[in-house]
Amino acid sequence: MTPEFRSLAQCSKLNTTASGERTFIRTRALPAGMVACCKVERLIDEYDLKQTIGDQALEQYLVARWIGRDEYTATGVRPLKDWFNQRLIKRAYTDSGRPVLDTPIADAYRTLTGDEAAFELEADLETDGIDADQLRTDFISTATLYRHFTDCLDVSKSEATETSAESDWETDKIEYTKGVVETNVRESLRALTNKGRLPRGAEATITTDIVVGCPDCGTQVGVERAIDRGYICADHSDPVDSC
Repeated sequence: MTPEFRSLAQCSKLNTTASGERTFIRTRALPAGMVACCKVERLIDEYDLKQTIGDQALEQYLVARWIGRDEYTATGVRPLKDWFNQRLIKRAYTDSGRPVLDTPIADAYRTLTGDEAAFELEADLETDGIDADQLRTDFISTATLYRHFTDCLDVSKSEATETSAESDWETDKIEYTKGVVETNVRESLRALTNKGRLPRGAEATITTDIVVGCPDCGTQVGVERAIDRGYICADHSDPVDSC
């Protein structure tokens, strides 16, 4: 039997308060024969992430941080994605009886998502019945969380928020674009595999790197690193006055 996917409108019930503020009410139970409308929804159910953060449900907390509601300053999608993925690790630790401490969980996340091999950590997790590969598969991307905010929950940042100095919308857009590229490439590889033109292409790992170059000397660096350190090339980082 083919599962019936929930429509975007079924992911959450939008509600407008008397003051005009838009909020959403989660519909926790999945009807028989239906599956979650997106990966974030599925993981919240599978990992049982129903606990509140302060006085807010997890998704309300994420939305409040993203758009800068309540006492929160507007936050980019990428740090929220990292926070969500670490909640998955924390839940896996809790279920396996491992100590749940913020620093070891953050360290484990950096190791599992880093470029270096993580054989030692993987073996350590396996002793407690934690599948490191499954965790990596379950980790969400920035694009996935962004789509969950804008499509499933029908939430968007206001123009004032996007243009404020504290906004990180530029990084959000770069990360979202990378996610779209990776999704399109994966779909193409899957199709090529099905046609017999690229055996095991659907199993390939995909990495999307956006590289920017110095307009004066051609020095190249990843765009995320350039943003983090505040310059593309140290020798030509001073602004040039336009005529």
